[in-house]
Amino acid sequence: MKRRTFLIGAGTALGGLAAGFPRPPIIKAQAKPSSKITLGYQSLWAGGGEIFETLRHTNILELNGIEAEFKTFTFGGPLGEAAVAGSIDNIYAADAPTLRAISRIPGSKVLHRTHDQRFGIVVRNDFKGTTLADLKGAKLSGPFGTTVFPRSVQAVVAAGIKEPFRDITIINQDIAEQAESLRGGLVDAVATWDPTYERLLQQKIGKELWRDPKGASGIQGLSGPWLARHGEEAAVRFLKAWIVATWWTSNNLAQADQWFAQTSRLDASLLRVATDADRYLRAPVKDVKTLDFTITANEILESQKVLDFLHVQKLLTARIEAASYYDRGPLTIAQTQIATGDFPDPAKIRVVD
Repeated sequence: MKRRTFLIGAGTALGGLAAGFPRPPIIKAQAKPSSKITLGYQSLWAGGGEIFETLRHTNILELNGIEAEFKTFTFGGPLGEAAVAGSIDNIYAADAPTLRAISRIPGSKVLHRTHDQRFGIVVRNDFKGTTLADLKGAKLSGPFGTTVFPRSVQAVVAAGIKEPFRDITIINQDIAEQAESLRGGLVDAVATWDPTYERLLQQKIGKELWRDPKGASGIQGLSGPWLARHGEEAAVRFLKAWIVATWWTSNNLAQADQWFAQTSRLDASLLRVATDADRYLRAPVKDVKTLDFTITANEILESQKVLDFLHVQKLLTARIEAASYYDRGPLTIAQTQIATGDFPDPAKIRVVD
């Protein structure tokens, strides 16, 4: 593949390199044969999307001995199905679609947290209500195969609508269809996330009814067949590439936003709110060693509650035991190696095409 090298934000980027990284010898992993991987990511999920764009448009994966192809999906449901079908090697989404897919692929594991996100419910501008309880009798849409949908419905239940599937007309709808559905009055409300969330507000297509005060985090795993072929050592190299890509993205966010805007076909101005919601993208990170992508026990418990809710609502046929699909081992190794300076020379990072 023909590559071109670009100089992007030289002053900022090179200053960050000098301040944030030591200059260790090239690690042994670079001398090994490259591990091939096909990565899927969501074209309408900002935050993590910018990190994937960095992996796609720089040589960070290559420096870690990974050769990648990329495929995009509108949201986590289709991405999970692609992983089950074997057309991609990672599973990248919020907890519900990731765990649903991983539970169907023997040997697959959730390995790390990816990014933080904002989500909530946006209603038509002429909607008369002001609280979630006012959705009774309304039409609410959301992609059923996501986490945003069940977490939003859980909030509706907590607000007093105990039988949401009886008292609300709930419609399974792709996030890419939400703007036109609200604009045309086909639905009264949508459960949504950024950058679509911000688009609906900025373009005055709808108004915010409720926002989850905590937000949520994306997670990512690797499929059992890929892990069987390449092993834990390759998974560690992939995780190190993700960590370094997050650092690079935080220091070159305008460029990453531009790449993701081209992929999402949305204006880059819509992306800033999404990255502001992430602990590492809201401001440049000086030192890559400070980045931590561990998934906590409490986050796993919260994911279990979402899965159990889906099971009770008969949207999940069999109960999934979330904790059994998490493996902290590879991330622990990756973060320990980075902490000791064991990663490729960051001065060699370049933008490629």
